[in-house]
Amino acid sequence: MMYTQYLGQYLLNTSLISADQLCELLSLAELTHVKLGILAINNGLMTANQVEEVHGLQRTMDRRFGEIAITKGYLTQTQVDSLLSQQDSRHLSLSQAIIDKGYLTLSQLETALTQFKQDTQLSTEQLQAMQTGNLDEIVRLFLDFPTNDVPQFYYDYVALFLKNSIRFLNERPVLSWPQPLNQTADGWYISQQAIGNYTVSTGIILSDAGLVDIAGRFSQETLTHVDELAKDSVSEFLNLHNGIFLINVSDKGFNLDLHPPAITPNTGHYTGYRIPITLSSGHIELVLSIS
Repeated sequence: MMYTQYLGQYLLNTSLISADQLCELLSLAELTHVKLGILAINNGLMTANQVEEVHGLQRTMDRRFGEIAITKGYLTQTQVDSLLSQQDSRHLSLSQAIIDKGYLTLSQLETALTQFKQDTQLSTEQLQAMQTGNLDEIVRLFLDFPTNDVPQFYYDYVALFLKNSIRFLNERPVLSWPQPLNQTADGWYISQQAIGNYTVSTGIILSDAGLVDIAGRFSQETLTHVDELAKDSVSEFLNLHNGIFLINVSDKGFNLDLHPPAITPNTGHYTGYRIPITLSSGHIELVLSIS
């Protein structure tokens, strides 16, 4: 669920949880049952203190959360029924997992959810797009490429990369805001160019562990270290992704010829946008330049 992933990324960006905790929580969230207290806080119907109070009363009496909340005057029966109908929704499973693991208190989570909505300034329609996993819309929510004659290419490219990470790598990619390129020299750089109406320069910066993990996922082979098979597998993933992108843009009347991919040690000296993406094995950076 993309809402879960992007809320997690926000919590990571604001240092409320660590990268290791985020990866753990994303896996745990798939098996987590969202309770009424979290739903009530997210919907603005109860405060964290009120939810804590009801939880405390549940430990002293054999009554459901909704029944006690109604008795206390915190919820109406209609509101309880509405919250119960939302329990099958997965977009708040991360919030519940955070509480179950004790990484944040209910009060801290309440503040984080409120701040998340304020900082991202998401409209109802935008929140729904995230909750339904509309990647094309999500990319536009979190990325703000400068206006030029090819802004659509940037958004389309990143959205397709996320989709292909799900499709071919069985990953749950988490997107971060683009940042200026740094000069850190570490890991590997897999790059590829397409030249025609525009010059599209693409690349992936990743660590040894990231390269081995992506290579193993794509090739469906058991790989333990960086070797030629691992390098070739990640290069082929980028080549496949770029090939699909070129087919998509050709339908819009743009012709681009794809050059073979190359893999080199990362020097940190590239041009374009650096777009951090978190995968299960850690962080990678998508490098993208269109001119």
